[in-house]
Amino acid sequence: MLELLYTSTKALSNYPSFMAYIKTWDALVAFINLEVHKVFRDGSEAYLGAWSYSLSLGNRVLGRHFYFENAVNAWCYAADEITGQFHNDLILNPNWKVPLAPGSHLDDMAGLFLKTGNPITIHDLGTGVLAGAVSTGFYVHNLAYAGSGRVMAFKHDTGDVALVDYQGKKVLWKSKVRPCRWSAYDCLHDLVITVESDKLVRIYLLNPVPATLTAPTFTPAAQRFQGCVVKTRLRGAHGEVCPGYWVRWAITGSPPKGALVKLASKTDENGYAENFYYGPALGEEIGAETLKVSVKV
Repeated sequence: MLELLYTSTKALSNYPSFMAYIKTWDALVAFINLEVHKVFRDGSEAYLGAWSYSLSLGNRVLGRHFYFENAVNAWCYAADEITGQFHNDLILNPNWKVPLAPGSHLDDMAGLFLKTGNPITIHDLGTGVLAGAVSTGFYVHNLAYAGSGRVMAFKHDTGDVALVDYQGKKVLWKSKVRPCRWSAYDCLHDLVITVESDKLVRIYLLNPVPATLTAPTFTPAAQRFQGCVVKTRLRGAHGEVCPGYWVRWAITGSPPKGALVKLASKTDENGYAENFYYGPALGEEIGAETLKVSVKV
């Protein structure tokens, strides 16, 4: 589960049927009540114009959005980054109409179109040829730009979220947020943004909340008169690795047997914390059950 950082103090006027983070605004564009709105993190809204039934919205590379023509196979129109309105004279896919799927991602710099669903399908923007697919293990409702060649994938009713490398065609990590009505990704500050059924804006850090530590492992097996490396791994509730957290080490038993070099160590990029253990000079061999590990957040 990602760490919830902030909940807005104001409720939106209604649920958004689409929402995207716009980097040049450092705010959100949203379809609300058949209107286009600029939405701020505290829940404030600014009216930008009427929403046409003939248009749907998608995400565009570099923290922008675009408009779909509301048809089974659609033209994609560039959106103005000041007004939020569409340019009907600037078609981003002039050679091939894309399949309409709100929340899809258009990377006109790489010439790719990513369609929401299960799996995510990747199409050549110029020809429509299928260039690959990535399965997240859940149905994807929204694909938001998260850096060069990457998107954040969301399933709203369950809160599933995954970071997808669509150039390498792989999932880099998966986690969860609370179930929501729509989602966005702040690519400037690396934040997940959602709106739930209470119409409040919520912001999440990418840091997963620590949940479990593995039992310490000794390499080689700990015993008398011998030193060894001891490791533990910190994960979130859904198996996410948790880097950058301090783990405190303590030897249990009466009397304690052996000694540790460190009282605390920080987890690495793969969630592992490491220490060095010296076996006791006297007594029996010592195993993992003699160590107790706790987390310092």
